[in-house]
Amino acid sequence: MWRVSKSVREYRKAPEWHHYRERESADWIGRFGLPGHPFGTFRNHVQNVLEGQVRGYPATLFHLSGVRKGGRYGTIVNMYSVAVLTLPTSLPDTSVSVGTVVYRLRTEPLPPHAGGPVHLPQGRRPRMVKCSVEPAFAKLVITEPVVRITAGARMGWRLHGNQLIGWVKGRKPYGKIIGLAETMADILAEFPASALAGNPPIAGTPPPPS
Repeated sequence: MWRVSKSVREYRKAPEWHHYRERESADWIGRFGLPGHPFGTFRNHVQNVLEGQVRGYPATLFHLSGVRKGGRYGTIVNMYSVAVLTLPTSLPDTSVSVGTVVYRLRTEPLPPHAGGPVHLPQGRRPRMVKCSVEPAFAKLVITEPVVRITAGARMGWRLHGNQLIGWVKGRKPYGKIIGLAETMADILAEFPASALAGNPPIAGTPPPPS
């Protein structure tokens, strides 16, 4: 935990990371399309918000406590480190995740009525799950290289409007979360150019967040 505290002290003063906030409100958290991975269904707490850029994408990093009802004490808390990249265009809601980083959430990958999850072929390790409101778009972008990158990083990611949201388990130092954001940029680099070119939206594409 001291590594996390040390990185907070260092990065909050770094000129390339120009905005730091100790915590954020429920309204701010709502911009990420709740409920949906990796957020809790009962309550969410966000701390150590850091904003800057990663490989040319506006980036927001934070620590998330996602809470759901259940368990011996009435609630279960899931801790994540999250990176969000802002994209030049909105894309259909889509998600890919290693199963072990989301199974305790006991919720669907995307917000309600946005498509059912599908397990990737049996025999793959680690076990993974994908979901999209637009099957044709999912087939276009969830390629074998994208699946390998996601599995290798033991992460999950989700498209919501013009945001790519990525997460790993636990509270990580900022250096690790920046590494997550760079992995997300690697995933975007595998998308066909047409997917990020601002073409007419595919049916089912959500509007950009307000």
